[in-house]
Amino acid sequence: MDEMYTSIVAAITEHRLAPGTRLREERLAELFAVSRTQVRPVLQRLEHEGLVERQPRRGAVVASPSREASAQIFAARRLVEPWLVKCCCERGDRTGLKRLEKVVADENRAREAGDARAVVRLSGDFHRVLAELAGNAPLTQLMQGLTVRTCLAIVANRASTGSTCREDEHARITEAIAAGDSKRAMKLMPEHLEHIERALDEPGPPSPDDDLAELLPPPKAPARKMQKPVA
Repeated sequence: MDEMYTSIVAAITEHRLAPGTRLREERLAELFAVSRTQVRPVLQRLEHEGLVERQPRRGAVVASPSREASAQIFAARRLVEPWLVKCCCERGDRTGLKRLEKVVADENRAREAGDARAVVRLSGDFHRVLAELAGNAPLTQLMQGLTVRTCLAIVANRASTGSTCREDEHARITEAIAAGDSKRAMKLMPEHLEHIERALDEPGPPSPDDDLAELLPPPKAPARKMQKPVA
């Protein structure tokens, strides 16, 4: 059920699935052509990762982080990410740096094109690539979860994408890493995270029960087997 899990996480990351959206087992089973029994482990995994919560009379819904929960997410990021950029500076991985620079360039192009969903996705990619460049697999996995939960916090607390990620901050952090300036990179990262957190407001109302078919990308069709020609 990796496809269902990946699809739901991608929809959360791109702000298509808003906090409070119901994830009905029967509808997910229908969309992905599986049984409800196969849907449940996916929802349980998402719940374990803090991306889904259970509500009375509504069942599984996309999690809606409170201000307190959001503050804990950012506290964790402030502990981890300055150390990550320090590692990136010390490793001097030029190939990895090019990946980071490409993400920044793609993000800028998406912003210029007004593609808000791509901006959100690429902003998260920036921080995930940083974790990969640091060369620590457990922290890379941790950052994957933290960046998706940050997306939920931004939407749940009614912060606009434009007001949270200032367009030059990722570029400035990348420049500091390219120069091997760990002191500057470690100063810029907490400031960047503070700007995002400061843009958060109070949690908004629950999301309406939109049709999941309009919010999730369609599952890939199974590959068709080639029939042997009849002799």
